[in-house]
Amino acid sequence: MAAMRVIVLGSAAGGGFPQWNCGCSNCVAVREGRPGFVPRTQDSIAITASADPMTGRFVLVNASPEILAQIQKTPALWPRAPRHSPIAAIVLTNGDMDHVLGLFSLRESYPLALYVTSSVRRGLEESAFIRTLRRFEGQLVIRELVLGERSVLADAAGEPLGLSVTPSAMSGKLPVHFVGHAKGAPEDNIALSFEDDGGSLMYAAAGASADVDLSGHDVVLFDGTFYREDELVSLGLSKSYARDMAHVPIGGETGSLARLGGLRARRIYTHINNTNPILAPDSEERRTVEAAGWEIAHDGMEMVLERRNGEAS
Repeated sequence: MAAMRVIVLGSAAGGGFPQWNCGCSNCVAVREGRPGFVPRTQDSIAITASADPMTGRFVLVNASPEILAQIQKTPALWPRAPRHSPIAAIVLTNGDMDHVLGLFSLRESYPLALYVTSSVRRGLEESAFIRTLRRFEGQLVIRELVLGERSVLADAAGEPLGLSVTPSAMSGKLPVHFVGHAKGAPEDNIALSFEDDGGSLMYAAAGASADVDLSGHDVVLFDGTFYREDELVSLGLSKSYARDMAHVPIGGETGSLARLGGLRARRIYTHINNTNPILAPDSEERRTVEAAGWEIAHDGMEMVLERRNGEAS
């Protein structure tokens, strides 16, 4: 029996939950420790093809600014020798700071493989900080992802990790620090389809539409940033709508809840903004989402994709 194991390290959008400078009702509630309000760090997952996660080698999707705290809370990612890490590779969905900054916390002279698209690689190479990950030959091995092409994931030395990934373009936008300084490209923001002998996982955690092909997967982790198009505007927190920030809202006639109603997969919302009412345990919006068969990701959530007799369960 084969199995893909997935651990949600972080399930919040940029800024985390609570966000350091936000006093919205959700952030106030989680700071006060009200029942059902659960803190969340910025989005990231860890995947292994090993039957035993405590001995497996992991691929991270995104490296959030809280990566060190996320590792500390996840025993499967703890070192198993004086100088060791179960983390063998990292795949980035885009070049946003909330997905990249954690790389620079993993600089302690340990080899890592980094999988990125060409446009994200160019952005990283423009930063002088990338040198801190190149203290010796082979410390950081960068491999480029090509849209629509399957890549077999391997560690920095080239040893296969039992997983493959296929990236697809997901409508988004340039990272804020590149707006006005670079041209946008389809490779700027991607969804990731992971496969092993145990099943398939789609990670599509940030995008401006629900048009990406999610069919044929056992589990789908999808953009749950905002519930409403005007969520920030209605709360007086911003002049930007969900579409301005390259996110498709959950609710509404064209939202993901309506658009993805026929999806046959285990469906989970992640990358949840601190203002989203689904974070409130007794909200109508949360009841609506759960009644439609969706789950809401939380830090530490685990799932196992097992395949018996050729079928995933």
